Amino acid sequence: MSIKRRHLLGMGISTAAVAACGKIANAPSTTPSVAPVAATSKSASKLRLGFQPPYVAVFALRQQKFLEKAFAGQSTSFEYRRLLSLKPVTEALSAGALDLGLGGTPVAAIAAGQPIRVIALVERSPKTHGLLVLPNSPIKKVTDLKGKKIGNPSGKSYFFAVQVLERAGLKDTDVQWVQIENDAGRAALLSGAIDVWGTWDPFYASAEVAKEVVPLVDGGDYVLNYVALFGRTEYIEQNPETIQRFLQAYKQALTWVQDNRQAAVDILVKENKLSPEAAALTLGRRNLLFEPPNQEYRQELVTQSQLLARLGLIKQQPNWDKAIDTAIAKTVAS
Repeated sequence: MSIKRRHLLGMGISTAAVAACGKIANAPSTTPSVAPVAATSKSASKLRLGFQPPYVAVFALRQQKFLEKAFAGQSTSFEYRRLLSLKPVTEALSAGALDLGLGGTPVAAIAAGQPIRVIALVERSPKTHGLLVLPNSPIKKVTDLKGKKIGNPSGKSYFFAVQVLERAGLKDTDVQWVQIENDAGRAALLSGAIDVWGTWDPFYASAEVAKEVVPLVDGGDYVLNYVALFGRTEYIEQNPETIQRFLQAYKQALTWVQDNRQAAVDILVKENKLSPEAAALTLGRRNLLFEPPNQEYRQELVTQSQLLARLGLIKQQPNWDKAIDTAIAKTVAS
C-alpha cells in the first residue's frame, strides 16, 4: 500500500560564492586553520546540497555565509534543496540534480549500484526516531503491532522499525507496511488510515509536543542513527578541493549551532514553522559531531545491509570499502 505525496523541493536557493577562508571550526569557540586549500586551487562551478528539515546546521551554513567565506575568490555557486526524506535525496543524486546529500546512509541505493560515496559523519542521534501511536491507541507494547499498519517513508526497508519488530519476536510479514511521506504521516495516523507512524524529528517532535501522539518506542535502543554527508562519486573525485572547502564550512556551521543554541532553535522555528517547544525538543535530541566515517558506523551499515538482503530488498551487499571515503574528512577533523 502506498500513499503518495509530491516531494517538497522548496528552498532551491542559489548564491554566488565570493568570499575567502582556509579555516574551519574546532572545539567550541575557536576556528583554527586546518589543512587550508591552496589559494590557486580551483573549485567546482556549482555545489548543490540536498537536505532534510531537521538539519539546522544547513540553515546556519546559509545564514552565517560560511560557504561564501570558505570559497573566497572562487566562482562557485550554491544551491540548497530541502527534501522530506532520504529517498528523494538519493533519487536527485542519481539523476544528477544534486551533488551532495545529507541524511541517513542510502544503503539500498548503494547496493543497487548507484555511484554514491560517504565522506563524513555529522550526527549520531538515535532518539530522533520513533514509532508513534495515538494516546488512546490499544497498541501498548511492540507485540501489539501484529496485523497493524505501519506507515513511514521507506516502507519495509525502514531499518529501525524492522529491528523493533524482530527483537520482539515478530516478522516483517506480521504487519502491513504503508509507504507514506513525512508530510502526510501525521494526518494518516490521526485519521486512522495507519495504526503506527514511523518518523523522525521534527515531525516526531511537532506531533509529540501537540500531545497528538505518544512514542511506542524511540530509536535509542535500536539504531545508532548516524547522519552522513555523501555525494555523487564522480563529483567527489573530480572536485576534492570543493569537498574539502565544503566540509570546513559545514564543520564551522556545526560549531556555531553548538555555541548558539537559542539562535539555532529560533532558526528551526522560522525555517520549519515549528513551535518553540518542538524546535527545542528537535535540537535537544540531536547529538552533533564531525568526524570521518568510523568503525562503529561501518558495522551498523553491514548490519543494515545484511537485514535488507535477508528481507529480499537488496540483491547484494554493498562494497563499503569503495563507498566510504575517510581521507578528506580526516584533513578537516584533525
